[in-house]
Amino acid sequence: MPLQEYLSPVSFHLRNFNKYKKLDMLAAENGNLTLIGENAAGKTTLANCFFPMLIDGSIATPSFNPAKGTDRVDRTTGPRNSSRDMRTFNSMLLGWGSGAMKVRTGYSYLYLRSRQRQVILGIGAHRNVSEKRQPTWWFVALTTDVSTPLTVAVTNETGESLELGDFMAANEALGKQLHVFKTVDEYHAFVATQVYGFNDGKALTKLASVYRLLASPILTAGNARFTPIREALKNAQEGIDSQIINKVASAQRKVNRTNGSLQRIQRAQDRLQKMKKEIFWRNLNRIDERMLQSYSQTQRQFKNNQEACEQAKQRIAKFEKLLASLQENLEQSAVTLKVLRQEKANQATIAEQRKQYEQRLADLNRRLKQYRQQQQRLAEL
Repeated sequence: MPLQEYLSPVSFHLRNFNKYKKLDMLAAENGNLTLIGENAAGKTTLANCFFPMLIDGSIATPSFNPAKGTDRVDRTTGPRNSSRDMRTFNSMLLGWGSGAMKVRTGYSYLYLRSRQRQVILGIGAHRNVSEKRQPTWWFVALTTDVSTPLTVAVTNETGESLELGDFMAANEALGKQLHVFKTVDEYHAFVATQVYGFNDGKALTKLASVYRLLASPILTAGNARFTPIREALKNAQEGIDSQIINKVASAQRKVNRTNGSLQRIQRAQDRLQKMKKEIFWRNLNRIDERMLQSYSQTQRQFKNNQEACEQAKQRIAKFEKLLASLQENLEQSAVTLKVLRQEKANQATIAEQRKQYEQRLADLNRRLKQYRQQQQRLAEL
């Protein structure tokens, strides 16, 4: 962005303010910021997050509510315009409705730059609905060095806004470039003389009144008196030539006829669409008679086949479970049979050994008998 001769807005920033956790908006090269959106989209609310609050530091209720008339805008600096004013600084910070927060610390600041200097105008605040103490601090960062962009730290690593003490500690490196104020009067006097170059704060008050009007719903709501504008138009108005009036009236009649034709076409299209729907449902009934009945029979047969298939699957599952049980019993029987065969083989071996032992015993008995006979013979001799 090319540097301007005079201070021009470069960017607008919100941190934990209103419905925005983090918002960074770049201005156009000429410093303008254009907000486009439907009615009730939040354009005025977003504008009130910066103007005129950051211009003169005022957080009084009139800064966030429609002015009651352009002829009295310079006198709307009291604490309230009227009892009907709904928006306050607290509601701008905490939000409103069901999503309003109970405790919050937030920041709104504006970065300006020119060929000679850089400026940051900002405001920080902490609000707790259960506490009467409502700390608010205003700050100005000002430097004549334009080689490095001027920045301030207002949040920690997790995105939470810094309290006043932490804010001053986090920006300690700025030194004398950072000015922090605890009252709006100190901020007002400083920016009037050091930023805008006024001799005193009166001119800044008038400038803030203009911003209060520009950022007010007065320009779009149509519910206020534009006294100076109306009077100026009335005094400057000249007579309108009758031929111009006739041409305008003729053009308006053509427009009316065109609009009438378009309305009739629209009504005809609506009737045609209605007829199409009726024809569709009638044809659908005939389709039911000729085609959908056989389809329904096929569908019922398909469902019956599905049920039979499910039953067959259940029976197969039962048989598979029974087969698994029988297989397990068969394996156990095979193991038992193997054990019995081994025992039978062992018994055959034992019987063979017994037979051998009996033969040996018979042989020993025979030899014993012979020995006894020989012993008897020896005894007789």
